[in-house]
Amino acid sequence: MRKQTVIQVNSVSKNYGNKVAVEEVSFYVKEGELFGVIGSNGAGKTTLLEMLMGLRKPDNGRIEVLGIDAIMEAERLKEFIGIHLHSTSLFDKMTVREALELFQSFYARKCDLNELIERFGLGPYENKTVKRLSGGWQQRVALAIALVNDPQIIFLDEPTTGLDTQARADYWSLILDLKRQGKTVVISSHDMGEMQRNCDRVAVLRKGGVVKCDTPLELISQIPAGGLTMEAVYMHFAYAEV
Repeated sequence: MRKQTVIQVNSVSKNYGNKVAVEEVSFYVKEGELFGVIGSNGAGKTTLLEMLMGLRKPDNGRIEVLGIDAIMEAERLKEFIGIHLHSTSLFDKMTVREALELFQSFYARKCDLNELIERFGLGPYENKTVKRLSGGWQQRVALAIALVNDPQIIFLDEPTTGLDTQARADYWSLILDLKRQGKTVVISSHDMGEMQRNCDRVAVLRKGGVVKCDTPLELISQIPAGGLTMEAVYMHFAYAEV
């Protein structure tokens, strides 16, 4: 069955004063895709994701997410999406369960918290304060929080930054499980190995614009120097003049 388009971005731009953050960006995301966004620091990744989530208004262009205008209907959109920002801060003195219950109270749509806790292996930690957990488990809690409203699309902004190798692998395992459930996942990351192994397609941002958008294998095949990895794709397309 042909998958429907769940995110459509048309000629979107965003400036901060004289600084161009995102410029004339257009792309689409299909239902059930694991869609990656890569680029150097300052390339516009976070600004782009925030506009897709309805958290920031573009200066120009149109964004539709699940058929909802992300600019004009941001409040309606939040019921259907989950968000894990790199800068997410959890209340230090709250337990894991209290944090989940609090964030779930913000939504009309709700999932079964007991089931969510079990699926994420949080049972032994649900009555512990978040600040006492390791970085990897805190990120696991943050991802669980992004799912308390049973979203159709999950947005993840560099969620594995600062995690050790095992914690990153564990986190990606959770992401792949969401994909198997039919969720659509949009993730920005500097972890090129995992992006190569797991993403269906990847958009490469440079200076606010999308310079390439394709499968990892197609992107790798387009490197004239014959690079064999997404790391080579990153170095060539995110920095070189194209």
